[in-house]
Amino acid sequence: MDEKSRFGTCTKDCYGACVFKGIWDDSEKERKFIRAQPQVNHPFTNGFFCPKFKRRRDLLYHPQRIKVPLRRNSPKPGSNFEEISSQKAFNVISQKILELKENNELGQIIGAFYAGNSGLISMYSPLRFFRRIGATITRDGICNEGGSAGLRKIFGTYSITNPFQINDPATRLIVVWGSNLSESNNHAYFLVKQAIRSGTKVVVIDSRRTRIAEKSTCFLQIYPGTEHLLVKLIINALNERNVCDTEFLTKYVTISSPLFSKISTIARNKILQEIGIIYEKLEEFTDLLVEFQHQTMFLVGYGVQKDLHGGRIVQAIALIQIVLGNIGKRGTGLVYSQSAFLKPVILPLLDYISQKSDKFNTKEVSLIKLGKILLSGDYKMLFIYNFNPVSSLPNQKILRDGLLKKDLFVVALDLFFNETTKYADIIIPAKFDLETSDIIAPYYIPSLSINSGGPCPYPNCVSNYEFFQQLGWRIEGKNTPYFKESEEEIFKRCLTMLPPFISKDLSTKGFHLHFDQQQLPFQNLKFPTPDTKIQIQNIDFSFGKYEQNRKNNRKENEFILISPSHYYFLHSQLGQLNPQYLDDFGKIFLNSKDITDLGLCSGTEVHVSNEFGSAKYILSELDSLKPGVALIYHGLSSPHDGYSNVNLFTPDVPEELGFSGSYNSVIIQIQKA
Repeated sequence: MDEKSRFGTCTKDCYGACVFKGIWDDSEKERKFIRAQPQVNHPFTNGFFCPKFKRRRDLLYHPQRIKVPLRRNSPKPGSNFEEISSQKAFNVISQKILELKENNELGQIIGAFYAGNSGLISMYSPLRFFRRIGATITRDGICNEGGSAGLRKIFGTYSITNPFQINDPATRLIVVWGSNLSESNNHAYFLVKQAIRSGTKVVVIDSRRTRIAEKSTCFLQIYPGTEHLLVKLIINALNERNVCDTEFLTKYVTISSPLFSKISTIARNKILQEIGIIYEKLEEFTDLLVEFQHQTMFLVGYGVQKDLHGGRIVQAIALIQIVLGNIGKRGTGLVYSQSAFLKPVILPLLDYISQKSDKFNTKEVSLIKLGKILLSGDYKMLFIYNFNPVSSLPNQKILRDGLLKKDLFVVALDLFFNETTKYADIIIPAKFDLETSDIIAPYYIPSLSINSGGPCPYPNCVSNYEFFQQLGWRIEGKNTPYFKESEEEIFKRCLTMLPPFISKDLSTKGFHLHFDQQQLPFQNLKFPTPDTKIQIQNIDFSFGKYEQNRKNNRKENEFILISPSHYYFLHSQLGQLNPQYLDDFGKIFLNSKDITDLGLCSGTEVHVSNEFGSAKYILSELDSLKPGVALIYHGLSSPHDGYSNVNLFTPDVPEELGFSGSYNSVIIQIQKA
């Protein structure tokens, strides 16, 4: 075996982007990638992979991988396709584009993408093509954008804390708010467990009793969407105890509204009932915040902002840290998304990769509203890459109806058949991330890392850039500057654009940490706001229907729906690796008391419905849920006919700041089928 080592990074839509060394044998006919060795010297990867994606080689050379272009030969939706040559596929697609160009209708082409492969070249290089021809592209997202927008209104940025402070000796209390670290971010979970062993106390606030909740000092199991009500009670209690850091607030915070007078006018017992906790739990949490003032970190999950008022919910949570003065000091802060730290370095790369500086006539449309946009009939062609919208987007009925528009031609780039390919006219076989060279910027750790692409044994597979480059040659000609460079040349140019010390780290270690483990951002407490102070002058606690008693206003068969990710799957990806768990996507989980109150039993087939859609599921018991809460895992669909994706029930109304989805804002009804 002639082994060769290449740096690799997991580009899945995940928190930490595990860094590893890929061991290859380029002389092998097919199974060229041998194994991945997680980097021990990376302080977040820490020498292990998450349980979702340990078996990279199995996925890379899976027998179900799409290896040749496919053209539909049956009505949509469905998975009956015929194999065609790459030449034929490009001819069909380019002819469609040229017809639209002839009729001045290139704006009726949409490029829809997201972060299924979070490599910068993979995500943004196709925009060269869409911008050059004057097509339409999607903007915003469906994940953490609402919370990021909320924090930006306060701090001028959404990244304010070095997450490695989790293990700083100065950190004595960690509050994990709405984040199931043990299933969705097990590298942060590893750091928190280390902190616990060192004597740090942990508070967990969640609607589910998770594994990390079992390890916590204090667990508050609240109803979804009531986070801001808990914040009201906490801040009122801190104010009554006279422990708010008035010196910090005076020097570093701009306040122009009577925040404390607003919050003090509350009915505590009523709010406790709405939140779903007892007074003693509130007192226990408040005591810990007081005991460890200036020694407390908050780790806030993305689930809390997948709500109609998600951005303001994250703002409200941040207020606790602000009034306690827990910002800019060692052992304090709030960890949400860390990508803003990298923006000064990343933005020039993105501008170059996408050729954004050239002012093309490119229209942008909201990703979250793609279904309604397609249903309008204003668009004739849709390209989908790095994205499985027929699993991931909300209000699936409208989206699927839009994808069935008779004159809409759909091209999907993908590795495997999925829910979206059922609506494609042509499927282009995509390269795996390991087979491309790219730069990755994680969400949770301020760092950069790389993939050094290894050889793909399937000659018809193409990367996103290679596909749109070849399409550009057919539309614009090979001499067009935007399509001249190879992917490897773009990758190397990006490395030269980075500061030399970053480029050197990437070339020699495969990664660069923006902060060392001791570095403290914003220690001077000057933030990128107009007056450099924290802004809480426009914080509003009026949350419309969420001020009402969501628990008592529901009927007996109505439940608050949450849709977290599954322990063994990453959104709509990795279904081929753990097929034994796919049946979980055909189940709806309730607390055993709720099942009894419905007069049903576990294993019963039930009819689930709301104003967006209806479908059947198998009722299953999950006592880690709070009574009144239902859970359907998001991402994949059950392999059995008749069971639907959870996003049949979720709204396509964006989070109120307009940047992401409000997936956890719905009530469903459950009846025996």
